[in-house]
Amino acid sequence: MKSIIKSSLLLCASVALFSACEKDLDNNPTLQTPKTFTLNTPAYAAQTVDLKVANGLNFSWSQPDYGFPVSAEYGMQFSTTNKWTKSVDQVVDMDSERGDYAPVGSPTTTCSTSVSAADLATAVEKMERYEEGKAPASQELYARVYSLVKGDTIYSNPVKVSVAPYYVELSDAPVETWYLVGGSFGDGSWGNSQVVPLLPMEGQEYDKKTGKGVISWTGYLSTAGFKLKKNPSSWNDGQVGQGASFGDFKYNDGGSGDIIVPEAGYYTITYDTKNLKLKIEKYTGAAPTAYASMALPGKHDSWNAAGGTPLTAETSVVENHDWKGTVTFTEKSTGADGEGCKFAANGAWDDNWGAEAFPYGVATKGGKNIRNKKGTYTVYFNDITGQYSFVKQ
Repeated sequence: MKSIIKSSLLLCASVALFSACEKDLDNNPTLQTPKTFTLNTPAYAAQTVDLKVANGLNFSWSQPDYGFPVSAEYGMQFSTTNKWTKSVDQVVDMDSERGDYAPVGSPTTTCSTSVSAADLATAVEKMERYEEGKAPASQELYARVYSLVKGDTIYSNPVKVSVAPYYVELSDAPVETWYLVGGSFGDGSWGNSQVVPLLPMEGQEYDKKTGKGVISWTGYLSTAGFKLKKNPSSWNDGQVGQGASFGDFKYNDGGSGDIIVPEAGYYTITYDTKNLKLKIEKYTGAAPTAYASMALPGKHDSWNAAGGTPLTAETSVVENHDWKGTVTFTEKSTGADGEGCKFAANGAWDDNWGAEAFPYGVATKGGKNIRNKKGTYTVYFNDITGQYSFVKQ
Protein backbone atom coordinates (compact mmCIF):
# COMPACT_ATOMS: atom_id res chain seq x y z
CA MET A 1 0.00 0.00 0.00
CA LYS A 2 2.87 2.34 0.82
CA SER A 3 4.35 1.64 -2.62
CA ILE A 4 1.12 2.64 -4.28
CA ILE A 5 1.00 5.92 -2.34
CA LYS A 6 4.60 6.72 -3.17
CA SER A 7 3.97 6.03 -6.86
CA SER A 8 0.86 8.15 -6.84
CA LEU A 9 2.69 11.00 -5.16
CA LEU A 10 5.51 10.73 -7.70
CA LEU A 11 3.03 10.86 -10.57
CA CYS A 12 1.34 13.91 -9.10
CA ALA A 13 4.69 15.58 -8.64
CA SER A 14 5.62 14.83 -12.24
CA VAL A 15 2.35 16.28 -13.49
CA ALA A 16 2.88 19.37 -11.36
CA LEU A 17 6.43 19.77 -12.64
CA PHE A 18 5.30 19.38 -16.24
CA SER A 19 2.57 21.94 -15.73
CA ALA A 20 5.04 24.38 -14.15
CA CYS A 21 7.53 24.06 -17.07
CA GLU A 22 4.69 24.50 -19.54
CA LYS A 23 3.66 27.67 -17.73
CA ASP A 24 7.25 29.01 -17.83
CA LEU A 25 7.45 28.36 -21.55
CA ASP A 26 4.26 30.35 -22.04
CA ASN A 27 5.92 33.33 -20.33
CA ASN A 28 9.32 33.11 -22.12
CA PRO A 29 9.82 36.22 -24.30
CA THR A 30 10.38 35.73 -28.01
CA LEU A 31 12.97 37.79 -29.90
CA GLN A 32 11.10 40.00 -32.32
CA THR A 33 12.51 41.15 -35.67
CA PRO A 34 11.78 44.88 -36.00
CA LYS A 35 12.41 46.59 -39.32
CA THR A 36 13.54 49.95 -37.97
CA PHE A 37 13.70 52.13 -34.87
CA THR A 38 13.77 55.83 -34.00
CA LEU A 39 16.77 58.15 -34.04
CA ASN A 40 15.79 61.31 -32.18
CA THR A 41 16.14 64.67 -33.89
CA PRO A 42 18.75 66.66 -31.93
CA ALA A 43 17.94 70.17 -30.75
CA TYR A 44 20.71 71.63 -32.93
CA ALA A 45 19.19 70.20 -36.13
CA ALA A 46 17.67 73.59 -36.98
CA GLN A 47 21.10 75.26 -36.82
CA THR A 48 24.37 74.87 -38.74
CA VAL A 49 27.10 73.23 -36.66
CA ASP A 50 30.59 74.56 -37.39
CA LEU A 51 32.75 71.43 -37.42
CA LYS A 52 35.93 73.47 -36.97
CA VAL A 53 34.93 74.79 -33.55
CA ALA A 54 32.58 72.08 -32.27
CA ASN A 55 33.96 69.24 -30.15
CA GLY A 56 31.28 66.64 -30.80
CA LEU A 57 27.71 66.08 -31.93
CA ASN A 58 25.38 64.22 -29.56
CA PHE A 59 22.79 61.72 -30.73
CA SER A 60 20.25 59.50 -28.92
CA TRP A 61 17.74 56.89 -30.01
CA SER A 62 15.11 54.49 -28.70
CA GLN A 63 15.91 50.81 -28.36
CA PRO A 64 14.43 48.74 -31.20
CA ASP A 65 11.39 46.68 -30.25
CA TYR A 66 13.02 43.27 -29.95
CA GLY A 67 10.24 42.14 -27.57
CA PHE A 68 12.42 42.50 -24.49
CA PRO A 69 15.64 44.35 -23.53
CA VAL A 70 18.64 42.94 -25.42
CA SER A 71 22.30 43.88 -25.63
CA ALA A 72 22.69 45.36 -29.11
CA GLU A 73 25.66 46.97 -30.85
CA TYR A 74 24.90 50.45 -32.13
CA GLY A 75 26.89 52.62 -34.51
CA MET A 76 26.48 55.94 -36.32
CA GLN A 77 26.57 56.44 -40.07
CA PHE A 78 26.37 59.66 -42.10
CA SER A 79 25.55 60.50 -45.71
CA THR A 80 25.52 63.69 -47.78
CA THR A 81 23.06 62.17 -50.26
CA ASN A 82 20.80 59.99 -48.09
CA LYS A 83 21.38 57.13 -50.56
CA TRP A 84 23.41 54.69 -48.38
CA THR A 85 24.65 52.54 -51.26
CA LYS A 86 28.46 52.44 -50.79
CA SER A 87 30.58 53.06 -47.71
CA VAL A 88 33.70 55.21 -48.03
CA ASP A 89 35.54 52.26 -46.44
CA GLN A 90 34.80 50.23 -49.60
CA VAL A 91 36.48 52.74 -51.89
CA VAL A 92 39.66 51.30 -53.42
CA ASP A 93 40.86 54.20 -55.59
CA MET A 94 40.21 57.59 -53.98
CA ASP A 95 41.05 59.37 -57.25
CA SER A 96 38.20 57.76 -59.20
CA GLU A 97 35.69 56.39 -56.68
CA ARG A 98 33.43 57.85 -54.02
CA GLY A 99 31.31 56.42 -51.26
CA ASP A 100 27.98 58.00 -50.37
CA TYR A 101 27.97 57.20 -46.65
CA ALA A 102 30.53 56.85 -43.88
CA PRO A 103 30.64 55.15 -40.47
CA VAL A 104 31.87 57.57 -37.81
CA GLY A 105 32.82 56.87 -34.21
CA SER A 106 33.11 53.66 -32.21
CA PRO A 107 30.29 51.13 -31.65
CA THR A 108 28.39 51.41 -28.38
CA THR A 109 25.89 49.33 -26.37
CA THR A 110 24.01 52.36 -25.02
CA CYS A 111 21.27 54.34 -26.76
CA SER A 112 23.29 57.54 -27.06
CA THR A 113 26.70 58.66 -28.28
CA SER A 114 28.84 61.67 -29.14
CA VAL A 115 30.52 61.84 -32.54
CA SER A 116 33.81 63.73 -32.93
CA ALA A 117 33.37 66.83 -35.09
CA ALA A 118 36.86 66.33 -36.57
CA ASP A 119 36.06 62.73 -37.53
CA LEU A 120 32.79 63.90 -39.06
CA ALA A 121 34.62 66.55 -41.10
CA THR A 122 36.94 63.87 -42.46
CA ALA A 123 33.95 61.68 -43.35
CA VAL A 124 32.28 64.55 -45.22
CA GLU A 125 35.52 65.23 -47.12
CA LYS A 126 35.70 61.56 -48.16
CA MET A 127 32.20 61.80 -49.60
CA GLU A 128 32.33 65.26 -51.17
CA ARG A 129 36.06 65.69 -52.00
CA TYR A 130 36.19 69.46 -51.55
CA GLU A 131 39.23 71.19 -52.99
CA GLU A 132 41.33 73.22 -50.60
CA GLY A 133 39.68 76.58 -49.95
CA LYS A 134 36.45 75.54 -51.67
CA ALA A 135 34.42 73.91 -48.89
CA PRO A 136 30.87 75.35 -48.80
CA ALA A 137 29.51 77.43 -45.92
CA SER A 138 27.02 74.67 -45.11
CA GLN A 139 26.39 71.06 -46.06
CA GLU A 140 23.25 68.98 -45.55
CA LEU A 141 24.07 65.78 -43.74
CA TYR A 142 21.93 62.78 -42.93
CA ALA A 143 22.53 60.68 -39.82
CA ARG A 144 21.31 57.22 -39.02
CA VAL A 145 22.21 54.55 -36.49
CA TYR A 146 22.41 50.79 -36.98
CA SER A 147 21.52 48.11 -34.44
CA LEU A 148 23.24 44.73 -34.63
CA VAL A 149 21.87 41.69 -32.75
CA LYS A 150 22.90 38.09 -33.44
CA GLY A 151 24.22 38.96 -36.91
CA ASP A 152 21.10 40.85 -38.00
CA THR A 153 21.38 44.58 -38.71
CA ILE A 154 18.56 47.10 -38.86
CA TYR A 155 18.71 50.85 -39.39
CA SER A 156 16.96 53.82 -37.84
CA ASN A 157 15.20 56.62 -39.67
CA PRO A 158 17.58 59.18 -41.16
CA VAL A 159 17.75 62.58 -39.47
CA LYS A 160 18.90 65.66 -41.38
CA VAL A 161 21.32 68.12 -39.80
CA SER A 162 23.34 71.01 -41.21
CA VAL A 163 27.09 71.39 -40.75
CA ALA A 164 29.77 73.83 -41.83
CA PRO A 165 32.52 71.56 -43.24
CA TYR A 166 36.15 72.34 -44.01
CA TYR A 167 38.86 70.92 -46.24
CA VAL A 168 40.65 67.85 -44.87
CA GLU A 169 43.64 66.36 -46.69
CA LEU A 170 42.82 62.70 -47.26
CA SER A 171 45.37 59.92 -47.21
CA ASP A 172 45.52 56.22 -46.48
CA ALA A 173 47.54 54.97 -43.55
CA PRO A 174 51.24 55.15 -44.49
CA VAL A 175 52.80 51.85 -45.50
CA GLU A 176 54.21 50.21 -42.37
CA THR A 177 57.98 50.63 -42.45
CA TRP A 178 60.52 48.13 -41.14
CA TYR A 179 64.24 48.75 -40.99
CA LEU A 180 67.43 46.77 -41.58
CA VAL A 181 70.21 47.18 -39.04
CA GLY A 182 73.57 45.44 -38.66
CA GLY A 183 76.97 44.98 -40.21
CA SER A 184 75.82 45.79 -43.77
CA PHE A 185 73.92 48.99 -42.99
CA GLY A 186 74.89 52.53 -42.07
CA ASP A 187 78.40 52.36 -40.65
CA GLY A 188 77.81 48.80 -39.45
CA SER A 189 77.64 49.82 -35.77
CA TRP A 190 74.02 48.68 -35.11
CA GLY A 191 73.20 52.21 -33.90
CA ASN A 192 69.66 53.61 -33.90
CA SER A 193 70.48 55.95 -36.79
CA GLN A 194 72.33 53.27 -38.79
CA VAL A 195 69.22 51.73 -40.35
CA VAL A 196 67.88 51.32 -43.88
CA PRO A 197 64.13 50.98 -44.60
CA LEU A 198 62.36 48.34 -46.66
CA LEU A 199 60.17 50.16 -49.21
CA PRO A 200 56.74 49.58 -50.78
CA MET A 201 56.69 47.36 -53.85
CA GLU A 202 55.08 47.85 -57.24
CA GLY A 203 51.86 45.88 -57.75
CA GLN A 204 51.28 45.35 -54.03
CA GLU A 205 48.17 46.41 -52.10
CA TYR A 206 48.43 47.78 -48.59
CA ASP A 207 45.83 47.84 -45.84
CA LYS A 208 44.36 51.33 -45.94
CA LYS A 209 43.82 51.43 -42.19
CA THR A 210 46.99 49.74 -40.91
CA GLY A 211 49.46 50.15 -43.80
CA LYS A 212 50.44 46.48 -43.56
CA GLY A 213 51.55 44.58 -46.65
CA VAL A 214 54.63 43.38 -48.54
CA ILE A 215 57.77 45.57 -48.52
CA SER A 216 61.28 44.89 -49.83
CA TRP A 217 64.90 45.98 -50.13
CA THR A 218 67.61 45.09 -52.63
CA GLY A 219 71.31 45.65 -52.03
CA TYR A 220 74.65 44.26 -50.95
CA LEU A 221 74.90 42.06 -47.84
CA SER A 222 78.14 41.09 -46.17
CA THR A 223 78.31 38.08 -43.83
CA ALA A 224 78.51 40.34 -40.77
CA GLY A 225 74.89 39.65 -39.86
CA PHE A 226 71.80 41.84 -39.50
CA LYS A 227 68.22 41.95 -38.21
CA LEU A 228 64.92 43.61 -39.07
CA LYS A 229 63.30 45.94 -36.57
CA LYS A 230 60.09 47.96 -36.67
CA ASN A 231 61.25 50.86 -34.52
CA PRO A 232 64.79 52.17 -35.09
CA SER A 233 64.99 53.25 -31.44
CA SER A 234 63.63 50.10 -29.79
CA TRP A 235 63.81 46.32 -30.04
CA ASN A 236 60.51 45.90 -28.18
CA ASP A 237 58.13 46.98 -30.95
CA GLY A 238 58.99 44.10 -33.31
CA GLN A 239 62.05 42.36 -34.69
CA VAL A 240 63.02 39.48 -36.98
CA GLY A 241 66.12 37.38 -36.44
CA GLN A 242 67.52 33.94 -37.22
CA GLY A 243 67.01 30.60 -35.54
CA ALA A 244 69.22 27.52 -35.88
CA SER A 245 70.26 28.26 -39.48
CA PHE A 246 69.75 30.63 -42.41
CA GLY A 247 66.13 30.45 -43.58
CA ASP A 248 64.86 29.65 -40.09
CA PHE A 249 63.54 33.10 -39.21
CA LYS A 250 62.16 34.05 -35.81
CA TYR A 251 59.51 36.74 -35.45
CA ASN A 252 59.29 39.01 -32.40
CA ASP A 253 61.76 36.79 -30.55
CA GLY A 254 64.30 38.75 -28.54
CA GLY A 255 66.42 35.63 -28.24
CA SER A 256 66.85 35.17 -31.99
CA GLY A 257 70.28 35.43 -33.55
CA ASP A 258 71.62 37.66 -36.30
CA ILE A 259 70.60 36.77 -39.85
CA ILE A 260 73.71 35.70 -41.77
CA VAL A 261 73.53 35.03 -45.51
CA PRO A 262 75.52 32.02 -46.84
CA GLU A 263 77.86 34.27 -48.85
CA ALA A 264 78.34 37.98 -49.41
CA GLY A 265 76.58 39.45 -52.43
CA TYR A 266 73.47 41.19 -53.69
CA TYR A 267 70.15 40.03 -52.23
CA THR A 268 66.49 40.96 -52.24
CA ILE A 269 64.78 40.91 -48.85
CA THR A 270 60.98 40.70 -48.95
CA TYR A 271 58.89 40.99 -45.79
CA ASP A 272 55.12 40.52 -45.45
CA THR A 273 54.24 42.65 -42.41
CA LYS A 274 50.65 41.40 -42.33
CA ASN A 275 51.44 37.68 -42.23
CA LEU A 276 54.95 37.94 -40.70
CA LYS A 277 56.76 36.11 -43.48
CA LEU A 278 60.36 36.91 -44.46
CA LYS A 279 62.07 35.84 -47.68
CA ILE A 280 65.72 36.47 -48.64
CA GLU A 281 66.82 35.61 -52.17
CA LYS A 282 69.88 36.19 -54.36
CA TYR A 283 69.49 39.22 -56.62
CA THR A 284 69.56 38.13 -60.27
CA GLY A 285 69.34 41.48 -62.06
CA ALA A 286 72.03 43.40 -63.90
CA ALA A 287 75.12 44.46 -61.96
CA PRO A 288 74.23 47.69 -60.14
CA THR A 289 76.02 50.98 -60.78
CA ALA A 290 77.46 52.74 -57.75
CA TYR A 291 76.68 56.48 -57.76
CA ALA A 292 78.71 59.13 -55.96
CA SER A 293 75.72 61.37 -55.24
CA MET A 294 71.95 61.63 -55.64
CA ALA A 295 69.51 64.54 -55.71
CA LEU A 296 65.77 65.23 -55.95
CA PRO A 297 65.41 68.10 -58.42
CA GLY A 298 61.99 69.43 -59.31
CA LYS A 299 59.77 72.47 -59.48
CA HIS A 300 60.48 73.08 -55.77
CA ASP A 301 64.19 73.85 -56.52
CA SER A 302 63.91 75.01 -60.15
CA TRP A 303 64.97 71.56 -61.41
CA ASN A 304 68.51 71.97 -60.13
CA ALA A 305 70.12 68.54 -60.52
CA ALA A 306 73.57 69.81 -59.57
CA GLY A 307 72.90 71.92 -56.48
CA GLY A 308 69.24 71.55 -55.57
CA THR A 309 67.80 69.08 -53.06
CA PRO A 310 70.54 66.57 -52.13
CA LEU A 311 69.96 63.05 -50.80
CA THR A 312 72.49 61.44 -48.49
CA ALA A 313 73.93 57.94 -48.75
CA GLU A 314 72.49 55.60 -46.13
CA THR A 315 75.43 53.17 -46.00
CA SER A 316 79.18 53.62 -45.86
CA VAL A 317 80.39 50.18 -44.72
CA VAL A 318 79.47 48.48 -48.03
CA GLU A 319 78.48 49.71 -51.49
CA ASN A 320 75.59 52.17 -51.10
CA HIS A 321 72.37 52.15 -53.14
CA ASP A 322 70.04 53.71 -50.55
CA TRP A 323 69.40 57.46 -50.32
CA LYS A 324 67.52 59.65 -47.89
CA GLY A 325 66.58 63.32 -47.69
CA THR A 326 64.02 65.89 -46.62
CA VAL A 327 61.99 67.99 -49.04
CA THR A 328 59.27 70.60 -48.67
CA PHE A 329 56.70 71.08 -51.43
CA THR A 330 54.85 74.39 -51.17
CA GLU A 331 52.18 73.37 -53.66
CA LYS A 332 50.56 70.33 -55.18
CA SER A 333 51.91 69.16 -58.54
CA THR A 334 50.22 67.23 -61.32
CA GLY A 335 53.49 65.85 -62.69
CA ALA A 336 52.99 67.63 -66.01
CA ASP A 337 55.86 69.32 -67.88
CA GLY A 338 57.71 71.60 -65.49
CA GLU A 339 55.90 70.20 -62.45
CA GLY A 340 56.71 67.49 -59.93
CA CYS A 341 60.16 66.06 -59.23
CA LYS A 342 62.60 63.26 -60.19
CA PHE A 343 65.71 61.54 -58.88
CA ALA A 344 69.03 62.40 -60.57
CA ALA A 345 72.51 60.95 -59.98
CA ASN A 346 75.95 62.55 -59.89
CA GLY A 347 74.66 66.13 -60.24
CA ALA A 348 73.47 65.64 -63.82
CA TRP A 349 70.52 64.38 -65.88
CA ASP A 350 72.36 61.47 -67.55
CA ASP A 351 70.90 59.01 -65.02
CA ASN A 352 67.49 60.09 -63.76
CA TRP A 353 64.44 58.23 -62.50
CA GLY A 354 60.76 59.08 -62.34
CA ALA A 355 57.20 57.76 -62.09
CA GLU A 356 53.85 59.49 -61.62
CA ALA A 357 52.84 57.68 -58.40
CA PHE A 358 52.91 59.44 -55.03
CA PRO A 359 53.68 59.06 -52.13
CA TYR A 360 55.42 55.81 -53.09
CA GLY A 361 56.15 53.89 -56.23
CA VAL A 362 58.84 52.41 -58.48
CA ALA A 363 60.71 54.90 -60.65
CA THR A 364 62.24 53.95 -63.99
CA LYS A 365 65.18 55.43 -65.87
CA GLY A 366 63.97 58.50 -67.76
CA GLY A 367 60.47 58.05 -66.33
CA LYS A 368 57.75 60.67 -65.91
CA ASN A 369 57.77 63.43 -63.31
CA ILE A 370 56.58 62.37 -59.86
CA ARG A 371 53.29 63.99 -58.85
CA ASN A 372 53.73 65.45 -55.38
CA LYS A 373 51.40 66.90 -52.77
CA LYS A 374 51.98 69.92 -50.56
CA GLY A 375 53.93 69.31 -47.35
CA THR A 376 57.26 68.32 -45.85
CA TYR A 377 58.43 64.76 -46.44
CA THR A 378 61.26 62.39 -45.62
CA VAL A 379 62.10 60.71 -48.92
CA TYR A 380 63.78 57.32 -49.45
CA PHE A 381 65.13 56.00 -52.76
CA ASN A 382 66.82 52.75 -53.83
CA ASP A 383 68.74 53.19 -57.10
CA ILE A 384 68.83 49.45 -57.91
CA THR A 385 65.08 48.85 -57.91
CA GLY A 386 63.85 52.44 -58.34
CA GLN A 387 61.65 52.06 -55.25
CA TYR A 388 60.87 55.32 -53.48
CA SER A 389 58.71 56.53 -50.63
CA PHE A 390 57.72 60.00 -49.42
CA VAL A 391 56.77 59.92 -45.73
CA LYS A 392 54.94 63.03 -44.56
CA GLN A 393 56.36 64.73 -41.47
